Amino acid sequence: MKADLANGFALVVCLAVASWAALLDPTPRSTPPQPPAVAPVERAPTEVEDARGRVVPVAPYARIVSLNTISDHILLELVEPGRLVAITGLTQDTHPGAWRFGDRPAVGRSDQLEAILALSPDLVVVSQYADEAFMARLRDAEIQVLDLGPMEGVSSTLANITTLGQVLGIPDRADALAQRFRLELSGLDALVPDTAAARGLYLTVYSDALYGGTTGSSYADMLHYGGVADIAAEHGHTGWPQYSPEAVLAMAPPLVVTGPGMRDPICSHSTLRLLSACGPTGRVVEVDAESQADPGLGIVDAALAVLQAVHPDRVP
Repeated sequence: MKADLANGFALVVCLAVASWAALLDPTPRSTPPQPPAVAPVERAPTEVEDARGRVVPVAPYARIVSLNTISDHILLELVEPGRLVAITGLTQDTHPGAWRFGDRPAVGRSDQLEAILALSPDLVVVSQYADEAFMARLRDAEIQVLDLGPMEGVSSTLANITTLGQVLGIPDRADALAQRFRLELSGLDALVPDTAAARGLYLTVYSDALYGGTTGSSYADMLHYGGVADIAAEHGHTGWPQYSPEAVLAMAPPLVVTGPGMRDPICSHSTLRLLSACGPTGRVVEVDAESQADPGLGIVDAALAVLQAVHPDRVP
């Protein structure tokens, strides 16, 4: 009996000592493995909101009419040829790359509604200039309408590429096109460092009025990637300003970038003839008008034309 009691007491003491030692032991104990975190599944969007706040369903639209000069060229790169059934008349009639569109019908005005309906489109892409009543009539015919909004140059073109890729359900193709566009611009940008940029501005003449193109327009991008530091932006001008002759003279540009045949109207002007650009040490560079007019993917070609004229020694 005494032996049993002694053995029991010894067992209790051993257990107490073991528990006390465990509390003092600094060695970390392994914890049971946790289940891996499950990342939330990102669902592809089923609709896209356009520039006017209208919702457009995401779908593989099969018959697309483009009434936007920027989407003309983007869609040519994104979709199979047969899906782009009509483009703008401006692209077909004046753009240097019009040949790439073959014999597609050219449309673009609100008075061509019946011609557009006859093409049986399921998606019509428009710009900020499209009339609300015109778009309403398309929607009444159960045609989806997508407004891409302002056409301001590189930033809006990249946004347009993304929007079209989302609406058509082909974001990967859109990403690849956007990357190629950025790389082409980066290649031009690398040819002329900011310290070597020529100071100048864009100027053209319509009738007796003088107009520019600067910050907030594609002309600013054309100048920048063409190696020109925009003096008009330095003077606070934005968009497509109308200048007085005195305002142009005050900016004193040593370089003027303009359209073909514009040097004479500018430099023969009673006030502008005093510009340093019109003098023996200045330059007036005439660039192809159609290239200038493309505020989308064509900015690459327009900037290259400026670069070749202003910095011929830097173009490979």
